[in-house]
Amino acid sequence: MDRTVIGDLARNQHALVTFDQLMGLGMPPHRARDFVAEGFLERLHVGVLRVRGAPATYEQQLLGACLAIGSEASVSHRAAATVHDLLRYREPPVEVTTTRKRSPQLDGVVVHRLADLEPRWVETKHGVPVTTVARTLVDLGAVAGPKTVEAALDRSAGRKLVTYRDVRDAMVAVARKGRTGVGVMRRLLDARVGESFPPGVLEARMMTLLRDAALPLAESQLVIRDEHGGFLAIVDFGFSRHRVVVEVDGYEFHSSPRAIHDRNVRDRLLIDARWIPLHFSWGEVEHAPHRVANEIGRHLRTQARILGTLDDLGGN
Repeated sequence: MDRTVIGDLARNQHALVTFDQLMGLGMPPHRARDFVAEGFLERLHVGVLRVRGAPATYEQQLLGACLAIGSEASVSHRAAATVHDLLRYREPPVEVTTTRKRSPQLDGVVVHRLADLEPRWVETKHGVPVTTVARTLVDLGAVAGPKTVEAALDRSAGRKLVTYRDVRDAMVAVARKGRTGVGVMRRLLDARVGESFPPGVLEARMMTLLRDAALPLAESQLVIRDEHGGFLAIVDFGFSRHRVVVEVDGYEFHSSPRAIHDRNVRDRLLIDARWIPLHFSWGEVEHAPHRVANEIGRHLRTQARILGTLDDLGGN
């Protein structure tokens, strides 16, 4: 067996091969050791070899851990949230789950042992076995704080990767007495009962922000008309009773001269129609939610006094 055959196998596995795979191709054990001695292959984990000189990637670390533990292993928890782009870490963890009661101890790898990791909870992403988004969100509560789990839930719902029903079904399927992390997700989902499915990441985060601040939930994608029924605008969020509009600039918003001009024209039309337009960036919503909530609340209270709708805000 020459290096080309090994290279073809490794090419589809982030430059990794296992001893078992090489033996399955008919390679004698001593020949595999020769490739290591010659420097063509190097040991990553017990039974897992890497083609020397190949780029070291995060996906390679994850797949290497799964290959070392066995076919039942899958990337999970914070690592799965990273793969699904629900969370971002400066140094993302290598975290996997296996149904085996025993497996090799691997340096730098967090291993969870859960008997309920069934095939239906696993998919392949970027060539790596990883828990589904719904299952990842449920598991995340065991290793991350409630706010981190909430951010991941909002991001996945906003991107329409899952529905709240999907997550609840996954939670119910694995819930049992003593199952760590389920309580976090149950509380988050209970707080969202009756809410419509959020159309985007920003909308989902804004809904959470308003709920946490005990403010009225806004109407998403609200159509605003003038006193004659003519169309004025479609806004991200609107509080019709208080005539307050909230617009959020997303990840890909760019303040081109045309965009600024159009926004200013629309704001003037809204003001003429006695609406108060407020604008926030994604960064403000994500990193300064209390400040955003305070500003929205202040304008809602002012408008409530003017319009006589103060009772809607609890009389504040």
